[in-house]
Parts: sequence; structure tokens; C-alpha cells
Amino acid sequence: MEEEMTMDYRKELAEARDKVNGLKRDGRVTTLDAFWELCCGDVLLAEENAERQDTEWENAFLAEELLDVAAYLEGYDHMLEKLHAAISRMRKVVCDHPRLTLRLLEFELLLLRRIEAQCDHEVDICEDVMHEMALYRHNIERADEGDFEQIRPVGHLKADPVEWTADYERVIDEAKRKIYGLLDDVPRGMGFCFAYWHVKQKVLYEDFGIRWRSPHLMNPGVHFD
Repeated sequence: MEEEMTMDYRKELAEARDKVNGLKRDGRVTTLDAFWELCCGDVLLAEENAERQDTEWENAFLAEELLDVAAYLEGYDHMLEKLHAAISRMRKVVCDHPRLTLRLLEFELLLLRRIEAQCDHEVDICEDVMHEMALYRHNIERADEGDFEQIRPVGHLKADPVEWTADYERVIDEAKRKIYGLLDDVPRGMGFCFAYWHVKQKVLYEDFGIRWRSPHLMNPGVHFD
């Protein structure tokens, strides 16, 4: 992922998918390179989607594709460092998917443990990843049990605990696709978050029966722009 100049990442990803179509997952250098290009395409498009704020509902699928390919590439020691960078970057642009995020964290820890064994010394960030995994597991378990009062915030701002439920995670990408469609003509700038939250609340309730509270409602007194 070194060459991140102006590129059509969507086109590059489509071409990478074509190259691996029907390709056996063997250990040949050309095969590993082809699948690594697919990983790069997934990450770069996901980051672009997050930055553009209109197509990030695609990122869960891109993360799933990355995990599938990474599970194959992880078997080759020389791929570990690159895969860790890819998984770490993808994790930062996957939103509203706690169970998927937990899977990314678990895979990241697997890579770090493999790197530790390879280098014969501990990797400092393992502890941070394990701490985050524990938080995600706790919140997912509490959400599955309906014990929303015990859900802990990630970061300094509170979020609606419903965001940890399987029902929310199951529909959020479809909801976002509709939300961004309804906001297609709204400039992405100051105040956009309020328009987005208003439409999100409406779509989630009217289309999916999910009551959701915005960060503005969850954090009274905090200034958003």
C-alpha cells in the first residue's frame, strides 16, 4: 500500500478481484502477490469511503473480504507485517459493526502473536489490542442480554447502547445506504452531522423499528459541528 497517489481505488479493486478469480490459493509468489493486491484494494477503498462520508456502508463487506484473504496469506511468515498493517487500518474505518470489529481485533492479535514468535520478543501493542477486545466482548455480551446499563463507552463520548445489538449491526449498512441517498444534495461540512443524525433516527425507526438516540442527545452539553 505504499503507492497511494491519485488512483481510482474502485477500479483498482475490481481489477484485483478479476486477477484472483479462479486462482488457487497456493504458495506461489505470483499468487500471493495477486491476493495481497486484493487486500490493498479493500483497505484503500474503505479508507476513501470513510473520508468521503457517503459510501462507508460498503466497508463491512470490504472488511469481510479482507479477513477471508488474510486468513490465507497469514500462513506465510513474510506476509505477517503487511497483513497487520492492513487489518489495523481497516479496523479504523469500520463503524457500527462491533462483532465484525471484534473479529478484526482477534485476527490482529493472532498476527501479533505470530510476529512475536517470529521475532522472539513481545510486541507492545498486544496489550492494547487485548484490552480493546475485552471491552468489545463485554459490551456485546451485555447487549445480547439486554443489559444496556452495563455497556461501557468507547472513548470519551457516550453512544446509544442499541449500537451494540445484533439487530442494529444487521441492518445498519442498508440503513446507511438509504440515509446517504436521502442526503445526497446536502454539503459535507459544518452542521452535516445534525442532518445525518436526524435522517438516521428517522430511517432506523420507520424502516427497521429501531429506536436510536444521536450523540447530541446522548451527550448533553457537548458541542458538535
